[in-house]
Amino acid sequence: MKQKSVLILILLLVGFSLSARKKIDLSQNGQMPSHNEHYAPADMPEVYFDSNNQEIIFVADGFSAYYDVDIISQSSMIAVISTQVDGYGDSIDISSLPDDNYTIVITSEFNNVYQGQFTNY
Repeated sequence: MKQKSVLILILLLVGFSLSARKKIDLSQNGQMPSHNEHYAPADMPEVYFDSNNQEIIFVADGFSAYYDVDIISQSSMIAVISTQVDGYGDSIDISSLPDDNYTIVITSEFNNVYQGQFTNY
């Protein structure tokens, strides 16, 4: 019985830590994909907002060697972070950003542009 309680506690803790990580839905060039498009472009990374660790996490397979990233405050329309991340995955520390809504603009080495939104609170 004790082992079962410990297992349940571990599963709850893992579930709680995973729930703080939210996927940022990206669209290409600010456009939603058409109904005919079923697959994301090969150089499109998966991007997550981790509210517990205050970071943006990039998951990519190296198809693009790098990504140029701009994070823009939606209230001021000013880029508050401009950086480059590795094409195999990386993270950006956003702990210095104030509470606000943000747009993330990601440009691959092939000049494909992806955009998404997240809220830092």
